[in-house]
Amino acid sequence: MANARSITVKLEMRMGQFIQTEREGNILLITLDRPEVLNALHAAACHELSAVFDEFAEDEDLWIAIITGAGKAFCAGHDLVDGFFDPMPETGWAGLSRRHDLFKPMICAVNGLAMGGGWEIAMACDVVVADEHASFALPEPRVGFAALGGGAAGLVRRMPWHAAMGLLLTGDRIDAATAHRHGMVTEVAPSGKLLDVARRYAASMLRCSPLALRATKRVALAALEPLATRAIIEALSLELADELTTLEDTREGIEAFKEKRAPVWAGR
Repeated sequence: MANARSITVKLEMRMGQFIQTEREGNILLITLDRPEVLNALHAAACHELSAVFDEFAEDEDLWIAIITGAGKAFCAGHDLVDGFFDPMPETGWAGLSRRHDLFKPMICAVNGLAMGGGWEIAMACDVVVADEHASFALPEPRVGFAALGGGAAGLVRRMPWHAAMGLLLTGDRIDAATAHRHGMVTEVAPSGKLLDVARRYAASMLRCSPLALRATKRVALAALEPLATRAIIEALSLELADELTTLEDTREGIEAFKEKRAPVWAGR
């Protein structure tokens, strides 16, 4: 039952300049913290966020991340006023758009407006829970730019072409229910229950082997690659199957099943 307790026990909270982080057992809660500008991110915030994701990736005791925003908005995208042309980190927009080796599960808890780069952050996550009053848009063309942080490429991979292009070429906004209907949101949460729903997904993930989840995500991401072939995916699946069979967690999962008890994961 240790995994269940980790949902509620706060172990550590760290205040960054633009990003807050809080450890909840094996979960890292990441909060975008620029509410005065609807959590729009400038280059400095993206560098800070990239460092947070670096630490999340490297910390063996952190298995799942939940990303949300402070105040009434999730993220209004790229800050157009403060340093728009300043260089992004090597990992790209929000420390995510050019990061291709983060296989730990990530949950996005969209607590309000997700515009431009805000929606791109959500697309970079694996599970998206949205408050019933949340809304989404990629309005970059309205300011002479394009959704190049993963939005233009990601939307057409997740929605039917004409539905996606109807949003990309207009910058129009959709509500949480419409985003859910198009498969862009995993679940719509009642107002005030967003983090409860996000933590419920995290609790379900904690019942699984963390390394098995990473293997699952790695294969799923490989399957999305435009040049992916069945042979590549099958070879990767075989490689990961061989790797998983040697793990302590795999043995624990099998033994727990045999003994009809909840497994206790070690992340090894």
